[in-house]
Amino acid sequence: MSTLLAVDSGLRVTSFVVILGIVQLLIALSSFFGGRGNDVDEITSMEAEMPSVTLFVPCCGVEEGLAANLKALAQQDYPNLQLVFVVERADDAAIPFIKRFPVGELVIAGAAEGRGQKVHNLLAAIDGASPSDVLAFADSDGRPDPGWLRRLVRKLDRPGVGVASTYRFYVPEPLSFSTLLRSVWNASVLALLGNHDRNFAWGGGMAIRRDVFERIGVVEAWQRALSDDYALTHAVRRAGLKVSFVPDCLVPSYGRVGLLELGSWVTRQTAITRVYWPALFRVAVLHHGLYSAFLLLGPWAGGKAGLILWLLVLALGAYSGGSRAIASPWGRRYWWAYATLFPLSSFLTIQAAVRALASRRITWRGRVYEMRSPTETVIH
Repeated sequence: MSTLLAVDSGLRVTSFVVILGIVQLLIALSSFFGGRGNDVDEITSMEAEMPSVTLFVPCCGVEEGLAANLKALAQQDYPNLQLVFVVERADDAAIPFIKRFPVGELVIAGAAEGRGQKVHNLLAAIDGASPSDVLAFADSDGRPDPGWLRRLVRKLDRPGVGVASTYRFYVPEPLSFSTLLRSVWNASVLALLGNHDRNFAWGGGMAIRRDVFERIGVVEAWQRALSDDYALTHAVRRAGLKVSFVPDCLVPSYGRVGLLELGSWVTRQTAITRVYWPALFRVAVLHHGLYSAFLLLGPWAGGKAGLILWLLVLALGAYSGGSRAIASPWGRRYWWAYATLFPLSSFLTIQAAVRALASRRITWRGRVYEMRSPTETVIH
């Protein structure tokens, strides 16, 4: 009797693993054949008119490559541009670097209360800026090419677009296991964006018409928020508009990172997502949890069918990861890393999700924030 029970239990485990493998294979095939389907840009009236733009760049301290990053922003090929750098304190270490570029204005925002320091800095800068047709935002750790802003603003002329946004591409330089893994994990998030209605805005590269910004109440949405981009994304969606992803505006970001720092960074991103977009967090946990479980169980508990499915899922994942890297000017020389390290990005997400579920507190730029809700932030 006990033997029959053991056999029955084993068959159930095998069946479960095989079913799990089939699901993962279908997901992999969907990703493989679906692609992002981004449309090709053409000249629009927005580009022909060249509306005035204010580009806001919040800074905090000196990060690796800061001088080159600020230079890239100051040299944007856009004729009607006002560049505004903003810091918290008058003694911020970034200020000497900012002053190298007289084309930009400098705003001292002061310390935040009840909201994220970055959000506070942006609100202070917007409040004192001269009127312009478009508000654009960039992070100080990105290094866009000279035509970046022009291409980003061009998307605002599309019907129904509330905000045009792009995403970062972490270049694995200087080369190390940690910088490679960071780039691979970041690429897995980038794969979520495309020519559809499920995009989210990214604060390191986004543009929005000033009249839309005011009409949909972004200032109000930011009052007690920690996340500038998620809060803006929800404001855009509530207004019935969409976030337009601009793939040819990806922003390369460089710099060293250690494994502990990488784990903390992924946890912070995941914790913010848990609070600001719970549905996306649950889908990510379910997907990466099942995927990780199949990777661990497939070859051992799924029999021959499980092993075959395991090999197919890995092969498709390797091909997809390597293909995405080859399509990128910054990633193609490291295609082998994207083709082999992608399973680790799922395990990285799972550990981050567990930590995010344990606490709503994060540490960001030396401050400890507690996200009690999307509209309530406490600074400790």
